[in-house]
Amino acid sequence: MTISTTVKIGADTIDISMPCDVLTALKKMQLKLAVGGIRETVRIDGEEITFMRAHDHRLASLITHYESECARQGGGKKRPRFAKRFRYT
Repeated sequence: MTISTTVKIGADTIDISMPCDVLTALKKMQLKLAVGGIRETVRIDGEEITFMRAHDHRLASLITHYESECARQGGGKKRPRFAKRFRYT
């Protein structure tokens, strides 16, 4: 049995073994959520209600995860530099 590694995020079909691509797609979704681009409308007995679904905290944790995976593969941010302190005595 072969399991596919592709998933649809928004309008993009992404291979989850490519964390930098997943990161880009997730950031696009976060932008859509932030500007109210994802809405659901429900009609009950002639009345219409519009909901906006958002799990921004979950999305932020996914973005953090895929940023670290992307950086580990070498396609992300450069390693942060830390200054070392020393004193002459």
